[in-house]
Amino acid sequence: MKIAILGGSFDPPHKGHAAIARRLLKMNYFDQIWLMPCYQHPFVKNLSTAHKRLEMTKCLENKKIKASDFEINKKTTSYSIDTLKTLANKYPKDRFSWIIGTDQVEDFPKWKRWKEIIDNFKLTIVPRINFKKAEGEIKNIMKQVKRHGNIIFVDKKKFPPIYASSTLVRQKIKEKKPILNLVPKEVEEYIIKNNLYL
Repeated sequence: MKIAILGGSFDPPHKGHAAIARRLLKMNYFDQIWLMPCYQHPFVKNLSTAHKRLEMTKCLENKKIKASDFEINKKTTSYSIDTLKTLANKYPKDRFSWIIGTDQVEDFPKWKRWKEIIDNFKLTIVPRINFKKAEGEIKNIMKQVKRHGNIIFVDKKKFPPIYASSTLVRQKIKEKKPILNLVPKEVEEYIIKNNLYL
């Protein structure tokens, strides 16, 4: 199977995460997409508990979209290259890819052994914010890697940019504004029940 991993904090997961997964599946890029909350993020200090973030992410699951506890079970800071290599060894018949948004492209060269990700796996870049800036950054990245074909830059015309973000959800909650336009109902209910982000 062709499996893509959408990693992140998922604090909380939102409709943007679900839309990215659904659209890529509809475009037949992948057979499955795994939403993978990290235990501890290399660039983010304060996160909700891993268990709560995983439980919320499970609200986005369907037959082809799975919430994975792989990185959470490691109980340490996760790096994408280590995750991909471990999964490739564990599931040798499957092909793994990593998904990022255009908002992450600028920081991508700061990732641990980032060139190895592109040279050994596929990197799928989906339109979010900073689309035009990301185009220039991707050209710089391509100059530094061997396998340009492993970078998939999804066409903006076929994939309208997604503006939802976990930061925006948390901000709306603090301002006591509605969030149902940003998160699935089950996620909203979980946030209310557990008094998150107040």
